[in-house]
Amino acid sequence: MKQTQKKNLSPLGTSLVILASFFYASYGIWTTLMGNFFGGYTAATLRSVLVLLILVPIALVAHKFEKIHWKRDWRYLAGLALAAALIWGPFYYSILHAGIGLSLSVNYASIVIGMFVFGWLFAHERFTKDKALSACIGLIGLALVFLPTISGGGSWLALGAAIVSGLNSAATMVLAKKMPYNATQATILIWMASVVGNIFMLFFITEPQPLIGWHLEWLYLFLFAVASVIASWALVKGMKQIDAGIAGILGLLEIVFGLLFGIFLFGERPSWVALIGMFVILLAAAIPYLKDYKKKRMI
Repeated sequence: MKQTQKKNLSPLGTSLVILASFFYASYGIWTTLMGNFFGGYTAATLRSVLVLLILVPIALVAHKFEKIHWKRDWRYLAGLALAAALIWGPFYYSILHAGIGLSLSVNYASIVIGMFVFGWLFAHERFTKDKALSACIGLIGLALVFLPTISGGGSWLALGAAIVSGLNSAATMVLAKKMPYNATQATILIWMASVVGNIFMLFFITEPQPLIGWHLEWLYLFLFAVASVIASWALVKGMKQIDAGIAGILGLLEIVFGLLFGIFLFGERPSWVALIGMFVILLAAAIPYLKDYKKKRMI
């Protein structure tokens, strides 16, 4: 009965991860609108605080708070804080020194690989042929999407920073899946760790302070936080129902949504090669659905 219930929840899990990918893709919108008004770690810290101010009252009203077992789960919490400190900073550095196309390509490839590796190491998930096929197809599509934007090899240090960022993003997702709490509580713990990790980095990195006043950038930051609440909760909830590796593949849909946002909101015109890559990524993301559909036909 328990196994059947898990199969029935699988489509919900994949749908939630796709929803998370949509809102994660919107991060590019808010980042573009905010521009250089905030420093990287300053924006990350303020956004994390806003997310908690939104999430905590919701959790209180919905009675979603659980007792935190600090002694039992300190490794998870420390791992989340460490990962949070190593996601945005290295990625920001990579974009500045290697360009956004190459940085995103390496970053997302690292996320996909990291989801499989950490899922295997920490969540004891099997690396099946279906996952391998989906990962290969997704990475091919990813390469096609960013191939037209890549010019030059970039610095190895910058590419290494993109890898560090991607691996830590994957580690955060797997740790969230492993924590024995409901999705709302786990999401709150992730953002608490993000506040700690990013404030810690602010002690070592000097950033200009944003202006206080009725600036539109503050509204964009708030909307950024709302999108972050939806994206992180949907991802955590979805990952508690499907394998981390499958979630990593579905997360590649963020690239597709990002391209569509660029086309319709910012007038970007991707090449035909990038559009082909987008459809290849859609094919890779469809594999988990096709596998689940095949299983249901056999029941």
